Amino acid sequence: MTISTNQIELIPPYCPNPQCLAHLGSQERFFVKNGWITTDKKPFRNQRFKCTKCKTQFSSNTFTIDFRKKSAGISERVLHYSLNGMSNNSVARLLKVSEGTVRDRLKDLARQSILFENENLPRKINENVAYDGFETFTHSQFSPCYVNTAVGSTSMFIYYNTFSPLNRKGRMTDEQKKKNQVLIRKNGIYPQDSVFSETLYIMKKLSEIAPGKTLYTDKHKAYRRAYRSFESSMPLKTISSKARRDASNPLFPINRLHNLYRHFFSSQHRETISFQKHEAALMEKLQLMKIYRNFMNPKFVKKNSFDLHAHEWSPAMYVGVATKILSFEEIFGVRKLKTQFRLDQKDKDFIERFYPYSRQKIAS
Repeated sequence: MTISTNQIELIPPYCPNPQCLAHLGSQERFFVKNGWITTDKKPFRNQRFKCTKCKTQFSSNTFTIDFRKKSAGISERVLHYSLNGMSNNSVARLLKVSEGTVRDRLKDLARQSILFENENLPRKINENVAYDGFETFTHSQFSPCYVNTAVGSTSMFIYYNTFSPLNRKGRMTDEQKKKNQVLIRKNGIYPQDSVFSETLYIMKKLSEIAPGKTLYTDKHKAYRRAYRSFESSMPLKTISSKARRDASNPLFPINRLHNLYRHFFSSQHRETISFQKHEAALMEKLQLMKIYRNFMNPKFVKKNSFDLHAHEWSPAMYVGVATKILSFEEIFGVRKLKTQFRLDQKDKDFIERFYPYSRQKIAS
């Protein structure tokens, strides 16, 4: 539901009381104007309303992304700066706010984006899908992790991102081995089948909404084991990870996306000091990139001789869930509440920032 700022001031889209009949919106007028309230931030004067069904009072500011925020009007810039290579501290210095303010805005935007996506994900996929993982770490290199990703082969629409913790592997110095053992004794080891379980979850989801379409992966053992563990409606084709990673490679959409992560996220640059401090921060950043790439940008920046619309259409337009490239206002202009949606457990955990195997304290 897209509503301009002026319309929000005049027509509340829903009642904010979860127990009210108008909480999900109403075709009939469910409110009356109830005076004005002045504030010390823009727009400085907000229209107040009262719900005629439950008598709850609210203002036009209730439905904006800046509701109860001290620094108004910075959320769009925070999103664009953060997803174009700037660290949180750099964004904070540029906007003259605290780094905590930037973190708070990214968290709220990620929660709003998961609710927007709940309404606008395609219910059926009419293209082949590429699937692979993006390996990185949170907090320290003793907490590596795997982001399991499914991307449309033609549209390059990002369908799924899920998180898998990993145990540290590879060569370590004697000091690193000692530290790793101390962490294991203190926190235990991460689940050793996390990549398998998350892959199984995504493959089952894809099998329901993309029957008959081909699923491309590399030859990771967990992928093949997950595929064999249930009766899938999608044929599986595996590609060697050593194959040339150009546009003719069926895994090109995944390889390109992972390159974009490395390019646009300061936290994913090689030898960076801007790494994500916990799992929630990483997944929120990836969720925002998901919305940003799917709905707010064209598939490619430049013209493409093999796809005449690539520089004009967003991935969401290719899969039929949008008719144009959407602006920030069209996605985040109306504040949504989680009580308005029927969310699955993964979405609820995302909103609550619940990561059961995290070794860090994650503020809600």
